[in-house]
Amino acid sequence: MTTADSLTEAEPPPATAPFAAKMAFYRSQHTTRGIRATHLVGIPGVAFSLPLLVGRPKVGLPMFVASWALQVAGHSVFERNSPTLTKGFLTYQLCGLAFWCEEVADLLAGRGLGGQTRPPRRSRA
Repeated sequence: MTTADSLTEAEPPPATAPFAAKMAFYRSQHTTRGIRATHLVGIPGVAFSLPLLVGRPKVGLPMFVASWALQVAGHSVFERNSPTLTKGFLTYQLCGLAFWCEEVADLLAGRGLGGQTRPPRRSRA
């Protein structure tokens, strides 16, 4: 399969699904080391930029934009899918924070950064 091939993405669970199902979906969209690394930096970048947007917008706005851009680029380059936030903004914001906590816990426990070195093959449309 080449990058020119049409890629399909898994369908997210319904809004009424339990949080565990949504986390499983989120994890399925973040499988490579590259995406995990970009999110390891990008997620706290967004979080730290939020209060700066109010107090010091000249610092907060560039940090906010750069952090989001890093994560979106990670999806494009490493996963070849669209960010999960497009499937449910608030729900997948919370999944992203939980995922980030899991990654940091793995790093602190000495398990390293999880994920594969290559993106998974996606089925053709």
